[in-house]
Amino acid sequence: MEYSGVFARQELDRYFASYSGMEGGNPRAAVWICDRSPQPTLDPLVAPLQPRVAPPAWDAVFRHRHRESMGKWLGHQYVARIMAAARAEALSVRPADNDWEQYYWRHLYAPEGAEFRLSLFPLPTQFKGRTTWSKAFRGQPELTPQSRYLDLCRHGERFRFLAHLCARWRPKVVVCLSHRHTDEYVEAFSLRGIASEEHALQAADQVRRLRIFSKENTTWIFCPTIGGSAGLTSRVQLDAFGKFLGKRLTASDFGHCRDLNAVDNGPAA
Repeated sequence: MEYSGVFARQELDRYFASYSGMEGGNPRAAVWICDRSPQPTLDPLVAPLQPRVAPPAWDAVFRHRHRESMGKWLGHQYVARIMAAARAEALSVRPADNDWEQYYWRHLYAPEGAEFRLSLFPLPTQFKGRTTWSKAFRGQPELTPQSRYLDLCRHGERFRFLAHLCARWRPKVVVCLSHRHTDEYVEAFSLRGIASEEHALQAADQVRRLRIFSKENTTWIFCPTIGGSAGLTSRVQLDAFGKFLGKRLTASDFGHCRDLNAVDNGPAA
């Protein structure tokens, strides 16, 4: 994380009320995938802060720039496996073993793709090496302690921006990663007081718990994190979750990639 200068509260609030800290893709997509915080490499704080008024995406330029490192991004590859399985279910086709690879290299988070990757909070909470939050943001009184930053997002413009995005684009499904952050997802998407249902995702001899909310034609699926011993990691688990997700989608949600060999080079929205 890099920063320069001391950022005022209003300056940070304006910056956070944007697509900052989001992997992006297509906000018009049927599927949104939400994490609590972005990866450490996204959006360093550099003055002057410029709010991201348009969503980023993995377009042709992005893929070319990161072609050497994309093979190491296991978390995103797991998402591609989920989405490839969801696509096969929605299109009523038999998935091939390498569908996820085609999906990952050509379609994941594409400008006109089937998913949009966002985060509740705009700044990463984990850093490379032994860097702590207090060290990363030393000299930034509006960001330290971390609780001050979290309160700014919750009660400032960040969570209101998320609510605005949801109301504008009305995704079919929002996948919220990690049960640990359930309370924050409920707060961010105004789900408190709405009845939820539990679903046991049976994959081989393992069960993963899902919690499902529905409001205004959008379904929120709270699921385990992707990766880790208690998360969705194995091929069987990822495929099972993708199939579960695909039952809530239609063929038109994957109109851009009925042929997985097609390449989406469209501009970001």
